[in-house]
Amino acid sequence: MAWSGVDGGVTRTEIETALGMLKQLEPLWANGQDNVLSTGYLGQAAHDAGLLYEVTGDIRALDVSIQVADNILALQNANTPGGGVTIWTGAKDSVWPPGNLNPPEGQLVYAGCEQGLIVGNMVQAANYILKSPCLWHKVPPVFQGPTVFNESATYYDRALAYIKAADDTYESFFFRFLDSNLSIIQPNDPRWDLTGDSRKSGTPMPWNRRMLVLHGYIQLAIAHETPAAFDAKKTALYDTIVKRNVMDFLMALNEQKSVVNGKMTFNWDYSAGEEGHTEESQGIHAYYDQLGSWSAWQRNSAVFGLSNYIGYTFANTFENTISFGNGSFAGLVTGDSSKKAYTVNQLYAGWSFYALWLPDWFKTVAEANVASGFRGRTWLAIPLLWTKHALAVNDMTFWSGLFSSGFGVVVGTESTSSRGSSASGAHSASPRLAATSTTAALTSLVLLAAAILLQAT
Repeated sequence: MAWSGVDGGVTRTEIETALGMLKQLEPLWANGQDNVLSTGYLGQAAHDAGLLYEVTGDIRALDVSIQVADNILALQNANTPGGGVTIWTGAKDSVWPPGNLNPPEGQLVYAGCEQGLIVGNMVQAANYILKSPCLWHKVPPVFQGPTVFNESATYYDRALAYIKAADDTYESFFFRFLDSNLSIIQPNDPRWDLTGDSRKSGTPMPWNRRMLVLHGYIQLAIAHETPAAFDAKKTALYDTIVKRNVMDFLMALNEQKSVVNGKMTFNWDYSAGEEGHTEESQGIHAYYDQLGSWSAWQRNSAVFGLSNYIGYTFANTFENTISFGNGSFAGLVTGDSSKKAYTVNQLYAGWSFYALWLPDWFKTVAEANVASGFRGRTWLAIPLLWTKHALAVNDMTFWSGLFSSGFGVVVGTESTSSRGSSASGAHSASPRLAATSTTAALTSLVLLAAAILLQAT
């Protein structure tokens, strides 16, 4: 991607070369190939193409997000040969198993936190469509890669199908990941320990993994505020779960603070209650910690307790602790590096969003990433264009802030009077029936809990 500098608005050259990066994507034809659809190249591309669409309104960028969403839906377990594989739950749940689909005897097929990011990538495309009525009755181009749609399926058809499939995943699968306080945990099920995952059943889920799960909740909460898929109860449920886990993270942040260069900064551990297991900043761990917090802030900072103080302190942490000031960054959020958490000379470009509170931080990330080279990696480049545009127009909510306010309050172009049809769909018999009943009971509990949690803001 060409880069025209940190100052001013996004240029046509930057836009066209960013689109060029996105056109080079190869589809995924089967599950069991690691995290391609979540933290891998297709998952990153779906997110980054969406950011480019927010900046430009260019349908070519949106079509990349939709192409990936089509690919995701086509690989949802039930849509694959034989109706999918049986995972560790004992059922063919609506997931995308990323690991070995035929594990050795004594092991079970894994599916976990990454499913939330996969769902979020798919539903985000739906939300873009539902916020763009001019596209509803149009038919997108024929994409490379697998799809469940015929060639006459419209953008609107796709949006509803994405949301329905995503609800199915969260209702049939993710209820197992919640404790009685709605905190996200490793499933408290002995079968989980046979998946090969490094974290034991029933223990707190590490922060970065929680944020992957929250991504799907956030996108579904937004989807169910739209007239086409309106469901205030689902939005309240999903937002309340997001709030509980953001509050858990903020509590951990506030337990570990220090002053660096005269600025208050955070440091934090990989997971709740693991003092001394410092979070890594050189890879995806701390990146998703801060990106999840940012996504919640975008949705509704007041509802989720994300004050400007939190934003400033994060930004000061990045600039004064993680950055060494010479185009390199510490491997750990404490400003240290190790053999495993080594010093790096670039960051995922989504770190730059916190320039809202410290504009110089954008320059720090952008100059480091440009100097080290994008090398075709959309996640090092395209989010910089989003931040550049947001700073140029002096509005970090130029897209998302128009549409979502949290806890089922419909704002902007939306209306509670035009609800359309629910995207929840019907559920098959056991074991899905049990999952749906559990979710319904949890929804009733959460609607009461929402009022209590709101008092905490």
